[in-house]
Amino acid sequence: MAKAPGTIRRRGSGWNVIIRHNGKRHEFGPRGVEFLGTAKTRKEVEEWTFRKHAELVEDAENAAKREALGTPEAKTFSELLDRFRSEVVPTLAEGTQAAYEDTFKPAREFFFDQLGDPLLEDIRSRHISDFLSWRRVNRRDGEAPLSNRTLEKDRAVLHRIFDQADEWEWREGNPVSRVKRPKYDKHNWVIIDSDQYEKLLAECSAYGPMLGLYALVLGEAGLRAYTEALWLRWEDVDLEEGFLHIRSGRDRHRTKSGESRWVPMTRRLVAAVREHMASYRLRAYRGERSPWVFHHVGDKEGVYRAGDRIRDLRSSFDAAVDRAKLPDGFRRHDLRHRRVTVWIADGKSPALVQEAMGHSDLRTTMGYTHLSKKHLRSLVEESAAVPPSSEVARA
Repeated sequence: MAKAPGTIRRRGSGWNVIIRHNGKRHEFGPRGVEFLGTAKTRKEVEEWTFRKHAELVEDAENAAKREALGTPEAKTFSELLDRFRSEVVPTLAEGTQAAYEDTFKPAREFFFDQLGDPLLEDIRSRHISDFLSWRRVNRRDGEAPLSNRTLEKDRAVLHRIFDQADEWEWREGNPVSRVKRPKYDKHNWVIIDSDQYEKLLAECSAYGPMLGLYALVLGEAGLRAYTEALWLRWEDVDLEEGFLHIRSGRDRHRTKSGESRWVPMTRRLVAAVREHMASYRLRAYRGERSPWVFHHVGDKEGVYRAGDRIRDLRSSFDAAVDRAKLPDGFRRHDLRHRRVTVWIADGKSPALVQEAMGHSDLRTTMGYTHLSKKHLRSLVEESAAVPPSSEVARA
């Protein structure tokens, strides 16, 4: 029998083995970093040493092959999360980035602190289920258990992350795909009528011209409240043709769809934008004109300066909603839903509505038909095609 590929020594009642391979020292046994096994006699130790040496050779060969093919070594959950945040998240819309961050924090806490940052290949569906169960009662604010709606969002984010891991070949398959989606009652959009809409616009205008035009842009053009309307520049306004240009990719800002589009303005909106431009487009702040349609006209020390883009109008908008006494649950985004609903109810082309709204799928656009009752009137309206009751009786 060939000499064992290593140094074998008796240590008390056990054995100590040192194997050197590829310039690395591997020690096993009582004083080593790995348990030697059940070997008792020297012959058994030698046989074990041959097997272990063969494993080390095979591991080294596989590592060399992975390196030659560009296949990465086994990665941990934290490594996946860090790369995803640095490479994928910046390509998402700002609102989506914020939603993802809300999931990253508890996910890191669970997989890193609770599970010890496991290798991706060791994560199974049960770990995803365990995370959702843990997340339900370990919310970051408040005491009530987390809603199923939020759990579904967390599951969706994890699904996206592990899909990316599969694409990067950091693991095979997606463990989230086998975990059922938490069921929840979807949010009921609040579609206000014409009188309520006018009350809202009046209250917003009373607060100030910026909020007044903002509400009108949401209601008349159906722009997304955060990622589209507040990113409008003067150059995006075409008064002559009556369009707003929603741009994606400029200044590293991305819309939800990731695509630019043109949105038609109503006559009312054109008139309001023209008046707004006459008041603010040429106004200079510290000798410079603001490029933003919605910008601050004054300074707030340490927060913003005159001419800076307005980043959010939620608080003032919600205050206007309260003053207008609109139904509970009404939100800014409901103005976008109202715009689509009115167009669909008026018989506008769903394909054109889809293009104007930036919906990636026509089914999303057609999903608004249930928000209006007008199309159901055709079920009970008189029609010449319906035979008189006397003919029905004779039949």
